[in-house]
Amino acid sequence: MQVVIIAVLSANGKIARFGSSKIDWNSKDDLEWFKRKTKEIGIVVCGRKTFETFNGPLKDRINIVMTHNPKKNGPENLIYTSDQPDQIIHFAEKLGYTRLAVIGGREVFTLFMNFVDELYLTYEPIFIDGMDLFDVSKDIKLNLVNIEMLGEDFVVHYRVQK
Repeated sequence: MQVVIIAVLSANGKIARFGSSKIDWNSKDDLEWFKRKTKEIGIVVCGRKTFETFNGPLKDRINIVMTHNPKKNGPENLIYTSDQPDQIIHFAEKLGYTRLAVIGGREVFTLFMNFVDELYLTYEPIFIDGMDLFDVSKDIKLNLVNIEMLGEDFVVHYRVQK
């Protein structure tokens, strides 16, 4: 199972403004790229605060929402869980997926960091006062795979050195 982080960052490396998980500063190009890539992968995991910024579950993808208080009901493509990352990865494998997209927020990115194989980071041409991608407790070395231009933005694809 490949675990992939997909995130949008400001030019100074922030994923959201302090006190808000809403991203209102990214481009249409980034949103289209995100939609295409996450549909290709087919299954996403995020935290409750990130999920609440959506208008419901992302269509044509399984949505796993990490929360301390999992809900029992929801649409068929929405799963609330208090499971740990290794359990979520195992669950996605049992469903037949080979890749899992981790899409936010900071706490979820940090929880999955020990399992991550690749990162897709879109950089937006804006500086914001906000929070970092994740808490780093050790060095994480990356190999550049590709840079894709999206209008004024660009996506950097990295592979984690294991």
